[in-house]
Amino acid sequence: MTRHVELISTGAELLIGRTVNSHAHALARALHPTGLRLSRDTTIPDDPQVLLGTLKGALERVDVVVVTGGLGPTSDDITRETIAAWLDRPLVLDRDASERIRQACEKRGLEPSQARMRQALVLEGAVVWPNLTGAAPGELIEENGKFIVLLPGPPREMEPILTQSLVPWIEQQYRLIPPPEHIFLLAGAAEGDIVTLFEKHHFPPDGIAAAYCASAGTLEIRLSADSPVLLKGAADTVRGLLGDAVFAEERTSLEAVAGRMLAEKKLTLATAESCTGGLLGSRITNVSGSSAYYLGGVVAYDNRIKIQLLGVSEDTLAGYGAVSPQTAKQMAEGVRQRLGADFGIGITGIAGPAGGTAEKPVGLVYIALADDGQTKVRECRLSSNREFVRFMSTQLALDMLRLRLMQK
Repeated sequence: MTRHVELISTGAELLIGRTVNSHAHALARALHPTGLRLSRDTTIPDDPQVLLGTLKGALERVDVVVVTGGLGPTSDDITRETIAAWLDRPLVLDRDASERIRQACEKRGLEPSQARMRQALVLEGAVVWPNLTGAAPGELIEENGKFIVLLPGPPREMEPILTQSLVPWIEQQYRLIPPPEHIFLLAGAAEGDIVTLFEKHHFPPDGIAAAYCASAGTLEIRLSADSPVLLKGAADTVRGLLGDAVFAEERTSLEAVAGRMLAEKKLTLATAESCTGGLLGSRITNVSGSSAYYLGGVVAYDNRIKIQLLGVSEDTLAGYGAVSPQTAKQMAEGVRQRLGADFGIGITGIAGPAGGTAEKPVGLVYIALADDGQTKVRECRLSSNREFVRFMSTQLALDMLRLRLMQK
């Protein structure tokens, strides 16, 4: 068989921008430990002819095709009927799925209408995978030695079926061993700078493949090789070249890494935020167990809050402005002192799109980190996209904290 899987995502809402299509990300992530790889993702409208043409083409290239969406109760949900007609298989009512729909309707005081019960229809002969968070089950259909997987479109329904049913089936069916790989995560690094550094040191060597994936505030470097010994040597080389710029060698978040370091060292943190509006505190508290080291934060948009709650000097605000290294420093020191934390972080800046000047443009951010020994302030000049400025500010703040914790 091929070592690849193709994905067909159906739904007009995915093509008009009303719904974000997260199916490829979820499927690729679920497939990763199985040794199979997602080789193509095609998004199509709810059209029977387009669906069949796309499906037939995919089955010529790979042995497993996953089709998401089109299993609901409405008239534009045409996936199961279209594929059943093409394969000349009748649709039958799955007893377990229909019972779950009946129970859900009874609990909510709804009528188990024909439209709702339609979601329990499956192709005759299909292996049915239960949908414990919705109505339409998943289906595994074998045809001429190849496999078609039908999954509901909503991520909260699709993703559990991926992990609970599809992945175990793939592991049992193919028993593949994924090629060895090693990843490195960096915060705020530019892909081009890393590539240039590697090329300068003639990296990667023969036998090592290097791939890069840049997302908001994070760069992932993935090394892969057929030889574990060769891969280990390459990983050692990357550690030597990048040093402390690497914040993790596993897929995790920077807030989880910083939080783990705080917990291990039994240190605490407080935050003072202006332009990020509480995003830093939100990221920190998204980590389970963060109450062990995060004491709390102050969102100080108005200067009066900076003065009253954080102790920022009126003279500082009058002389340097709210967006200044002096204000960031006093925010960090003030929140640390008033909340009794080991570390205080202060962030102030201009997220945009309005509010910038020639002297202080949109994207100018100051981040301060205070502890019992010193306060460091970093000036950042970020892009003018508001969402990116806010997220990147928190990313750089967490990385400042991580690097300082490495010295403790």
